[in-house]
Amino acid sequence: MAYKTMRHIMEWLFSILFIIGVVTAALSVTLAGFTPSVWFLMAFLALALIICTEVTQIREFLLKDK
Repeated sequence: MAYKTMRHIMEWLFSILFIIGVVTAALSVTLAGFTPSVWFLMAFLALALIICTEVTQIREFLLKDK
């Protein structure tokens, strides 16, 4: 799968997980047995993956020129 497609999927995943976390926190409910803090942790894990792949792509681009 192309890198840009994977990045867009991860960005959508982050957005959806974060929105679910906000909604469950506002309503004080659990969804699928997960508390809002777990939804936020999953969202920030997706964000960390996005950041790591971006840094890796930049590093590979810079090392390719040498």
